[in-house]
Amino acid sequence: MNKLIIAIGLLLLSIPLYAGVALDMVRTDTSGEEIERNEIFAQSGMLRIDSGGGPFSSDVSMIFLGDKFLVVDHDEKSYIIMDEAMLDAVSSKISEAMKQMEAQLASMPPEQRAMAEQMMQSQMPGMMGDEESTPMRVEAIGPGEWRGRDCTRYAVFIGPEKYQDVCAAPLDKVDGSADMMEAFHGMAKFVKKLTESLPGPLAASISDNPGAVMEEIDGFPVHSVEYQYGQATGEVSLQSIVEQELEASVFAAPDGYRLEDPFAGR
Repeated sequence: MNKLIIAIGLLLLSIPLYAGVALDMVRTDTSGEEIERNEIFAQSGMLRIDSGGGPFSSDVSMIFLGDKFLVVDHDEKSYIIMDEAMLDAVSSKISEAMKQMEAQLASMPPEQRAMAEQMMQSQMPGMMGDEESTPMRVEAIGPGEWRGRDCTRYAVFIGPEKYQDVCAAPLDKVDGSADMMEAFHGMAKFVKKLTESLPGPLAASISDNPGAVMEEIDGFPVHSVEYQYGQATGEVSLQSIVEQELEASVFAAPDGYRLEDPFAGR
């Protein structure tokens, strides 16, 4: 009996408590030239996205920890924490600024006030409260195939405009994809919770995250085509996905990085 217990104990010790997943996603333009590469890590419901190129002017990591985000700027060797408390403070500051703006507008002559409102609306669309966020819609459009993988094809729309074509492979055909999807789903739910109390335009900008699309599809997105004004602008492709145990440091700001207050000096 003792030998059996020892054997079971050794077996359990040999199995990782939490499986980790690492993948590379590459964005290319219409000519096939790489313009951005994202390294994505998931483990125990946590998620890290390292972005190289693309819209970021510096090397940035976005780390989701279940109840907060760390936004890490590697060029500046600094990071901020984005959680419910931080976004409540943002919402409060925006509300106070809007009250001050409305008070200033109310003191202006009608013609001058109309000109000021028009100028602000052109510079900050939606901030005057007359514009709602455009809903996203995902439609299954049939079976497909990409690089030898069978997949289901989906069309993603923002309002009437097509935003993406997505090819999603079954989770049991892509090693580690189930754990990655679980982490993305957790992130999407948390982002939705964060945005509930934010002003409409700010909430719409924050809620535009990869997890939102992943909640609406069945499978793991291995390839997608992006569109703007009806024209394809590029593609995003899965380059590799590997199951591996990840160090705790993957989901933390590096040693020596300073925590910044996003409201300092404001």
